[in-house]
Amino acid sequence: MEEERQRREAEVLLSARPCFQCGICAASCPVYRVAPMMNPRLYIDSILNRGVVPAEGTEWLCAYCLMCDERCSMGVALAEILMVTKNISAREGKAPQDLVNAVTSILGTGCVISDLGRVGKVRSALALPELPRPDLQQIGKIFELTGASEVLQASRKEEETEP
Repeated sequence: MEEERQRREAEVLLSARPCFQCGICAASCPVYRVAPMMNPRLYIDSILNRGVVPAEGTEWLCAYCLMCDERCSMGVALAEILMVTKNISAREGKAPQDLVNAVTSILGTGCVISDLGRVGKVRSALALPELPRPDLQQIGKIFELTGASEVLQASRKEEETEP
């Protein structure tokens, strides 16, 4: 697992290297405007100066709007770097609890919101048909084939070890 992390971090460092810290990514980032702790320029700066992916957890704030990628004059795929960072973090069991809960709900019910009682009542009142029920067996298969089950297990183990 550590070898895999080092390989992914090396890829991130290589893809971040063309950045010359102009700050256009931060100026373009809608999340940075409301959550200054998510500063894309400083995130890349941290990668370039320390040579490792930051462990602050701010990558989870990225909305993946791709504005940073669109405006980067050096072609740095910052959104992809943040996605790889999220994947590293999730595999280490460091995904935010609300995300883990949503994924657990999808696996168990096929929906992010497990209680659709109110939705069903509103649909019925509007004479709309019932929502189709997801095939949980297919969802489970998708989780297995994509490795999402493995990542979810890592997140659950991390949750169990927290005080």
